[in-house]
Amino acid sequence: MVMRKDDIINGSGRVIKDQRKTSSDTFGRILDKQVRPIRAWRIAFLVLCTVGGLLSADLLRLHVKVYKDPNYHAFCAMSEQLNCETVATSSWAVLAGLPVALWGLVGYFFLGGLCICGLYKRRQPASWPFGILFWLSLFSVFVSIAMYVISHAFIGAFCIICVATYVTNFLLCGLAIADLRFVKSGPLAAVRAEVRGLLGRKFTSLIYVLSFAAVLIVLYSVVPAYWQAGVSTGPGGLLAGTTTEGFHWIGARAPLLHVIEFSDYQCPYCSRGHSEIRKLTGKHPDKIRLVHRHFPLRRHRFAFAYAKMAYCSGQQKRFWQANDYLFKTGRRRDAVTPAELATAIQLNPQLLSTCVDSEAAKVAVSNDIAAGRGFKIRGTPTYVIGNKTYPGRIPKKVISAALTQKQNE
Repeated sequence: MVMRKDDIINGSGRVIKDQRKTSSDTFGRILDKQVRPIRAWRIAFLVLCTVGGLLSADLLRLHVKVYKDPNYHAFCAMSEQLNCETVATSSWAVLAGLPVALWGLVGYFFLGGLCICGLYKRRQPASWPFGILFWLSLFSVFVSIAMYVISHAFIGAFCIICVATYVTNFLLCGLAIADLRFVKSGPLAAVRAEVRGLLGRKFTSLIYVLSFAAVLIVLYSVVPAYWQAGVSTGPGGLLAGTTTEGFHWIGARAPLLHVIEFSDYQCPYCSRGHSEIRKLTGKHPDKIRLVHRHFPLRRHRFAFAYAKMAYCSGQQKRFWQANDYLFKTGRRRDAVTPAELATAIQLNPQLLSTCVDSEAAKVAVSNDIAAGRGFKIRGTPTYVIGNKTYPGRIPKKVISAALTQKQNE
């Protein structure tokens, strides 16, 4: 009889199989059947973290583009109610000094990193790290619900990419629950055991905490507040800023409709027309942006000087205050002086006078006049929407049709 090396001889001399190896093989097969579904769920969790990270990265890209590129139009800006640009330009899109999309990106990266630890680092307890991941994903679910309510109640619009991240968060929480149920561990018991394990590895825990703190420090150091650049609150509480070309605007940060106004501070009709378009902008502060361009007529003695004074007031961040004051007083017989304007709207009088006499102010106003002539403008006020000009005033039906068309695009 031929004996194998795995066989042993019992007390009576009979050859029997090595039961120890057989038991080990059986245990290995049982363990493999238990590990496979856990590993599959954890891989699925990691995939969802990757999807959430990609969605957050795209949201961050959209957030930057909306603020940095005035001509940008997102594919998800589908209607007034389904408009990611409206959501991105709301004050709710920034939390604790950083874009919400960036917080989401960091969160998904952190969840994914913990999941990888659960895949490749065998630790006790068996739930590791899904006790912690359950509570983190549950927190993300509550954040998703809160953001949905905010979009509905305060912003008045929804972002489909944001909604996709909400769905991702619910799925992550579901996978964490499935993992805990398979290892037969409750959420509280699992997180207690995992935290105890981390506290037993103080050096490793310290590395985790310091790494997360370092990431936050770097983000706060390198991410500029681009959503605040060049934008302030103008008269009437409306947002105000300058375009990439340097022209002053008031109204919507991400407008559906751009209106360019070519005007003259001594024109008898311009003050009335400007008042009407400002009221319209105030009625639709999230939809209409009014851009001012100077077009002083030669027959108005002080108009060119007033345009330079408005330009120089803008250099001190007070353009719209100067604009309103000059429209109010510009038609009187005696001239408005730089000193008077400086006192009225709280400017530095010396800086204002120096700027008014500068070549830069003259060139800026002259460029506006040249642009107006390019549109074949002959009188003021004249308004430009797209490539069409509207002398005197913009018909109400044109405004209504323009807003409706933009919302439906």
